[in-house]
Amino acid sequence: MAGDLFYRSRLFVYSIMAAVGGAVSVSSSAVWPWIILPFAFAVTAIILLHKRGKKYGPLLLCLVFLYAGLCLGQIRMSNWQGRGGSQGEVALEGRVEVGCRGDQDNIMDLLKVSRVLEGQGPRPRDCYLLRAQGERPDIKWGDTLEVRGHLFLFDSEKGGVGGSLIAAEIKVLAHTGNPLLRIAVSYRDALRRQVETGLNADVAGLIEGMLLGDYRLLGSRDLRAFRLSGLIHLCAASGLNVAILAVFILWIGKRFRLSQRTILLCQVPLLLTYALAVGLSVPIERATIVALLAAAAFFTGRDFDFMPAMGAAVFYLVLSDPGAATGVSFQLCFASALGMVLLYRPLCELLGSRAPKITALLAATLAAQLAVAPLLLFHFGEVSMLAPLANLLALPLVAPVMALGMLSSLLWMAGLPLAGPLMTAAALPTRLILSIARTIASPSWSAIHIFPFSPLWMAVFYPALAISFLHTGKWKIMTGYVVIMMIAAAVLAGGVLPFSATGADSGYRITFIDVGQGDSSLIQARGSTILIDGGIEEAVLEKELRSRRLRYLDAVVVSHPESDHIGGLPMALDGCKVGLLVHPGTKTSGLAGKLLSQAEELGIPTRIMRRGDILKVGDVELNALGPPEELPEGAAGNDNALVIRAEGPGFSLLLPGDVEEEGQGLLLHDSRQLDSDILKVPHHGGFSQGSDEFFSAASPQIAVISVGKDNSYGHPSSRTLDSLERCGPSIYRTDLNGDIVIEVLQGGYKVECEHNT
Repeated sequence: MAGDLFYRSRLFVYSIMAAVGGAVSVSSSAVWPWIILPFAFAVTAIILLHKRGKKYGPLLLCLVFLYAGLCLGQIRMSNWQGRGGSQGEVALEGRVEVGCRGDQDNIMDLLKVSRVLEGQGPRPRDCYLLRAQGERPDIKWGDTLEVRGHLFLFDSEKGGVGGSLIAAEIKVLAHTGNPLLRIAVSYRDALRRQVETGLNADVAGLIEGMLLGDYRLLGSRDLRAFRLSGLIHLCAASGLNVAILAVFILWIGKRFRLSQRTILLCQVPLLLTYALAVGLSVPIERATIVALLAAAAFFTGRDFDFMPAMGAAVFYLVLSDPGAATGVSFQLCFASALGMVLLYRPLCELLGSRAPKITALLAATLAAQLAVAPLLLFHFGEVSMLAPLANLLALPLVAPVMALGMLSSLLWMAGLPLAGPLMTAAALPTRLILSIARTIASPSWSAIHIFPFSPLWMAVFYPALAISFLHTGKWKIMTGYVVIMMIAAAVLAGGVLPFSATGADSGYRITFIDVGQGDSSLIQARGSTILIDGGIEEAVLEKELRSRRLRYLDAVVVSHPESDHIGGLPMALDGCKVGLLVHPGTKTSGLAGKLLSQAEELGIPTRIMRRGDILKVGDVELNALGPPEELPEGAAGNDNALVIRAEGPGFSLLLPGDVEEEGQGLLLHDSRQLDSDILKVPHHGGFSQGSDEFFSAASPQIAVISVGKDNSYGHPSSRTLDSLERCGPSIYRTDLNGDIVIEVLQGGYKVECEHNT
């Protein structure tokens, strides 16, 4: 059986070797692969010369594809060597790629350069994040644009993107001529307009997630419920959506008595259009390629095998992006598909066949869960214990939601009156799915929580799992016991016996959390815990809080209602018990409005702090030095940030948020209040006139810059660094040092960094 399986899977195995090679190449500058692999080739060649080619031929091919992936990654990486950093003002002509990044309030398009009009740094075929200054213009996927703005290049390509272009001027030169893309964009826009104007926010958010792969409207509480219940895959378009759409088209075709070939001819353009509409995510691309290969096999009269088709999908993704295998989405979608292929039938036999449909659905969910659970623990630190039950209840409702939602949008595009009732009907099963997720996620034991999770566990678990299901004899029994014991140990460690720590230890500690291009600070003082800002991503902050075993936060402080400060905080409110939410009260819409609404739902009291206000949390006193009642005309919005001076036994800390030139000038009116031992440098180290005077007034012993590596803004400014060096403090940066922990000692401080440079 194992030999037959390898024969069927050899193309997939070779493609995975290429993916591993590409991932290693783009994620490391080490030269060891280039030294070791030639020796491996030499050894393999010697073996083949001794007439053992049939036995060792697959090993040679694995090495060939691994080496090919390494070469492909190096070629792609060489395109970016020496190009990083600010490139100044440029003018480019390019096409808006399918897909976008960012959150609901800060959508960033992808621009692929076709022609460089001005500037030396950019090159044709580069792909950049396109950020519009001010309001986002109405541009569509596939549009050809002329863009003028400031370009910042990353040191390497990440996820197919090599830089960030902040556009001052955007001109649409032409719309796409691709009819499938035009239909896809129209369908996407129609569906979004329909659900966002006619449905509740939670229902609209889930329908957009299920049908368009865009779950940015879904609230953080519901996202957490879907994650803890094991239904998070429903919140983003995946292979399940493609399979349901293909079956739905087949069902419609049979009702109209169309031939199999005619149905397949209809399926191909519809599947391609849907793949474009949801943004060509990795799971959608994988499922679409497999479906198209299945259709091609039928038309040519060949047998179809899922494993070689998956291999072809991996090759396509690696050629598009050699580092694709480093992405979590890539790992999860192929792990789940592989689990379904290899474990589904053995699990069906194990569960019996008294209720065939229920057994099949349960076996499918168990197979996928066993395959992805270690990856979920490794990347996110948690995995649902009740996922099989949740999927058993929710999956039958997905097909009606998709069918009714898609038909409604198509009728909406055609201007027909049945669109509204169909979407109302789609909302009913959507509410049931939401109820299932919320109910199953509500018990405290609904998920296993283990962080950090050792890769060694995976290295043992996956081979044991494969042997226990696919082998025979004593090895099957032995590895079966190993799998059972490992699962039991994980359940005991992360579910039945969860971490009990709930707050800070007995000492005083200040942590500047590495949240990328954003701010997040944690003050722990003898049982009191204060979180100031949360960075831009909930998942990053969640890992940090979980790694510190924090379950209670006395206060959460919002210094500035922008995504790089507030984006991760919904998770903190959901994942921890929070005593008080503090904010400057300068903005109550967008992300800030959602956070305040969430606090109200959870019963968390809120408080506005302005200049002159004082808040006492345990032994720590928070003094608000800003924002002022009124700002001078023309001052930046960042100058409305809440400026906090925290003082406790043995330490003083100044947290000025993102204040810029005007805000710093106002703070200097009473410079004595700025004097602090520890300074969080304003605005991620961005340059401001008068920074010399500001740093001198603060006179810190330690200065910390919270900044993202290879950020598109060029932070920190070299002039800011020069000003700090003239002031004389010890300088630490989260992009270089990772998490920065300052422990308060008698008469001084001890600084420990995650990374030493």
